[in-house]
Amino acid sequence: MNENNFGQDLEFLNAHVDTVVLQNDEGSKIVVVPAYQGRTMTSTSKGDLGNSYGYINYDAIKAGQSDPQINLYGGEDRMWISPEGGQYSVFFPPGVAMEYANWRTPRVLDTESFDLINQSEDSVSFEKNSQLVNWSGFEFDIRMNRQVILLNRESASQSLGCELGQELNVVAHESRNKLTNIGSETWKPETGLIGIWMLCMNKPSPGASLIVPFRQGNDSELGPIVNADYFGKLDESRLKIDADNGLIFFRGDGNMRSKLGLTFERVQRYLGSWDREREILSVVSFNLPDTAPHGYNNNLWEIQEKPYSGDVINGYNDGPNESGGKLGGFFELETISPALALAPQDHFTHVHRTVRMEGSRVELNQVASAVFGVDLEVIESQLP
Repeated sequence: MNENNFGQDLEFLNAHVDTVVLQNDEGSKIVVVPAYQGRTMTSTSKGDLGNSYGYINYDAIKAGQSDPQINLYGGEDRMWISPEGGQYSVFFPPGVAMEYANWRTPRVLDTESFDLINQSEDSVSFEKNSQLVNWSGFEFDIRMNRQVILLNRESASQSLGCELGQELNVVAHESRNKLTNIGSETWKPETGLIGIWMLCMNKPSPGASLIVPFRQGNDSELGPIVNADYFGKLDESRLKIDADNGLIFFRGDGNMRSKLGLTFERVQRYLGSWDREREILSVVSFNLPDTAPHGYNNNLWEIQEKPYSGDVINGYNDGPNESGGKLGGFFELETISPALALAPQDHFTHVHRTVRMEGSRVELNQVASAVFGVDLEVIESQLP
């Protein structure tokens, strides 16, 4: 594949926006853009000449802020707010029909810059005050704080719960995303709750498979294993459920708009992907709480009977939408916080961590087996 390396992606970004580069002496680097809400755009495990792992939408960045619905610049770690759909959505103006023509990304998540408040060699912090209005007309006064940290190999190993061999190149980074109620009213379920939603955007590939562990058990107690009917039913060429190993496999080729989600009863604290063309193994993890007293926001685009019975994690594969175009061609690994009923000045922090690895297939196999319980051959056999 003829793709930009990290240095070339950094040069491209610097030609259009200001950047912050975090690096360590292990060869790991990430690039963060304050103007894009402090999102981590991409990373590398081998310096400027190494692979650039994140998805970057070059055309959107060249065009600048031009799309009233979304300016999808890309990003390996970007902040979003739930819910996207339903009567408490913050993506539809009050009372409009929930269809694509009326969908609008809040400017604070799309075109507004975050304020850089602190920076070191391996960490950078941002802050932004804003207001969101949901479909039902409730106004949220919010503060978003975001800290991005470049981790070392030892921290990545601890996060994954396994050794990372010396024949692996590794980059790991996390974001600590805090949402504070700075208004005078407590957020209540009956007027709508919001939550933190983190997205890791990846380059698509015919051989890219998302790997999603699920909690095994009785369906009557835990509910369905996966919700994958967001944009129509998927066949086994795109979605496989391995009930014996507790894994879901989902194709990430960027050619068919499709999505899956797991509820709180089924979710595990991590998910990942294996790109067999690029030979890159990725693992995303997050701070899954022990309880979620107000549930999780339901993001479906409809008036909902159960607005707090939504997903905790999502996998998304881009493809043509009802307008005939597509957002760019990518796949996402997404983690979501509970629906937040915050009193004035209360806050919640959602931690989202990404580990990327390439190198020895033997050592990649060891990591895949330790984290997901199966080796790469099994993963590759599911969606050939």
